[in-house]
Amino acid sequence: MFQLSFEVELTKSKTGLHTIRKTLVALGKDGTRLISNPEKQGRGTYKVGIAGLVTINLEPGEYAVHVILTKNPKNKVRGRFKVYSHEGHEVLEVKYEKLKIRRVFGDPRYSWIVDKTIDVLGLTNYIRRKNYTTGLLYKQL
Repeated sequence: MFQLSFEVELTKSKTGLHTIRKTLVALGKDGTRLISNPEKQGRGTYKVGIAGLVTINLEPGEYAVHVILTKNPKNKVRGRFKVYSHEGHEVLEVKYEKLKIRRVFGDPRYSWIVDKTIDVLGLTNYIRRKNYTTGLLYKQL
């Protein structure tokens, strides 16, 4: 069992033009869990909203996906999906931009986890194309 800590927030600016949402989706044998409320309060990126930290224990065979989505004043949404294994290693990172998903780095064998996360979050209608073949196999230091 491995313990990971993630930032979780749903904040927006005072004017309401900028928004950021960080959530956590845990996939395991017993199903999926969507975690969007923080256990420990913290300070967010913007002034209005809630933010904090979540600590999660992962069993062997479980995965955690940290989803970071931002919205700018032109209502364009961009984001990142980071997949972590039960050992705490980041095994896949994809970016979401212009209604497309593209692999940044990682093993494309874990793409089913991103697809399942998209279904859990209800983003299936907002994704037009998925490309898991581009990007790097390993993260360069």
